[in-house]
Amino acid sequence: MKLRDLLICTWYTILDELHHKSFYILTAIAIGFTWLLRGCFSGNYTVNGEQIDQLTVGWHGSLIGFNIIAFGGILTAILMSMRTFLRDRDDGVTVMILAKPVNRVAYLFSKVIGLWVLSYGLVFILHLSVYIIMLVNTGGGIVWFFPASLVLSLNILAIICIVLLLTLFLPDVLSAVLGMVVAFGSLFIDSVYAASQTEIAHNFMQQVNTTERSVSWVWVIWPKMTALQYFATSLIKKSEFHALGPFHPVLNILFYILFSLLLIVAVFNKREIV
Repeated sequence: MKLRDLLICTWYTILDELHHKSFYILTAIAIGFTWLLRGCFSGNYTVNGEQIDQLTVGWHGSLIGFNIIAFGGILTAILMSMRTFLRDRDDGVTVMILAKPVNRVAYLFSKVIGLWVLSYGLVFILHLSVYIIMLVNTGGGIVWFFPASLVLSLNILAIICIVLLLTLFLPDVLSAVLGMVVAFGSLFIDSVYAASQTEIAHNFMQQVNTTERSVSWVWVIWPKMTALQYFATSLIKKSEFHALGPFHPVLNILFYILFSLLLIVAVFNKREIV
């Protein structure tokens, strides 16, 4: 696999995606949400009779926007990935590219990288916008904001690989639905576990004399996308992080990326391109 072929194919993948209205619709929705988020950074709020200063409000508003944008990026990546292979096949792009001295691995990797650059690029721009809004309105910044955002780019890459793998076996809509199941399943599993680790939950279990129950193996091996978001948030907050299962969410997500990529290459290499 030549680097030059990979870069050229990646560039054409990005240009191809930019020709579709769906990308601009998703971008407009994301920008609209960020614009509405500006209200969280203006004025002071009173909670339980205590006035909260603008900097604290902006800090919490940034965290909320950070996580909503990150999860929205996963959903965007799903919608962008669901028709990639089918559209290339119907338009004759696959045959045209592979008829040139470009091997299948370079073609597949260019699709993955192109979708990743576009999807995470949008997320990063929105994260940057939230950071600038906070900086302008409150004068304060968050040190680990952008490193944490880069960590979440792994979620984007993982869901792209998973959905692309599914589209090799299933219709595009069903692949997207299953991608949503993976994302929202992670949101449910990791959120329930995170809630169970709070002081309130521990106090409740002590009051009712309940010990912690073992979790299902499905919960342990499920893609830890939301857990990775919690980890990224813990970097920003400089707080302690507890992972569900023996493996850290970063290792869990990296496993799904590598495993999905290997299966994509193995399956696609055995397919006849017509």
